[in-house]
Amino acid sequence: MKSNIIGYGSFFHKTDLKKLPAVSNSFLNGYQLFYAGRYALKYVFDALLENYDSAHIWLPQYYCPFVKEWLETAYSNLKYYDIDPFDPHAQIDYSTFSTKDIVLANNYWGLKKNTVPTGARPLIVEDHSHGWLSPGCIESEADLCIASLRKTVPLPLGGIAWKPVRSSLQLSLPQLKSLSNTHEMEVAWELVDTAMTLKANCTTEKDKTQFLKDYGKGEQFLRTTQEILPLNPDHKKVMAQALCKDYNAYKLKNWDTMLALLKGNDAFKVLPKAQGIPFGLLLAFKKEDDLKRLKQHLISKTIYPAELWPKNNIHQDYKFLLNIHIDFRYGKADIAYIASAINEWNN
Repeated sequence: MKSNIIGYGSFFHKTDLKKLPAVSNSFLNGYQLFYAGRYALKYVFDALLENYDSAHIWLPQYYCPFVKEWLETAYSNLKYYDIDPFDPHAQIDYSTFSTKDIVLANNYWGLKKNTVPTGARPLIVEDHSHGWLSPGCIESEADLCIASLRKTVPLPLGGIAWKPVRSSLQLSLPQLKSLSNTHEMEVAWELVDTAMTLKANCTTEKDKTQFLKDYGKGEQFLRTTQEILPLNPDHKKVMAQALCKDYNAYKLKNWDTMLALLKGNDAFKVLPKAQGIPFGLLLAFKKEDDLKRLKQHLISKTIYPAELWPKNNIHQDYKFLLNIHIDFRYGKADIAYIASAINEWNN
């Protein structure tokens, strides 16, 4: 499905999704759509705080630094716990938390299934931003779940909060009230939508400079807007239509192709897909300098990976992650080119 665009990776270009088959949304026991995952998360936290006497909100130490900073301006009772983000089998010890706490469990890279204990436990919210429609997402037993959709779904903006069908929480998600006036998130949507359209037809460096500029302007709204704003009805319709498509079949196929071509390298390890759906080709590093050098090498080959996430101080041996996009935009020839670029890197 790749169009003639400059480079591999980065945010999605505008895409016709009619060729992708739909998948079931039966795992959603009621949901709300948002302009970003962070708004879905704040909405869920606010709903729980309003209905339950909660002591602390616990986030994983290894988490998006921008979202951590954004949430810290909204809540004074945030705390952090440690878990290995590069071990798909690592589980949270919920007995270390109070039954009055709220714990955010992250489905790291679509590889993890969170085990929810029986009996007395804290409230559990799961983030499936890098594992939308993965087994851990679909089979969740958490109280509530959220995801940033635009990491998997080719939308200008997008987030979702839902109650899993297996949730035992006696709480329904409240409806967002509509607004009559245009707000900043609608402006952000249009900016990123313009960038995606331009990227889909990009043939010159001038076009590339412009779509990056438009995208950056739209992204800035997310960094500064705290209010949870309702979706424009047109945006909501676009988001709902793109919500449950079979994006993951392409990832699995491309992951298998990539692993057959990729050579071993002492500088990094490839995270195994285990029983999950890998968000991309996930390369974990012990040394940040190795990550930076490979990243620059790939950029020189017009491959644009994502560093997930900088500014996190964790205790594990592997501390840094580079994600290389292998989603539905790419076919066999594209994967072969990316694998060749990685293999020729001399560490």
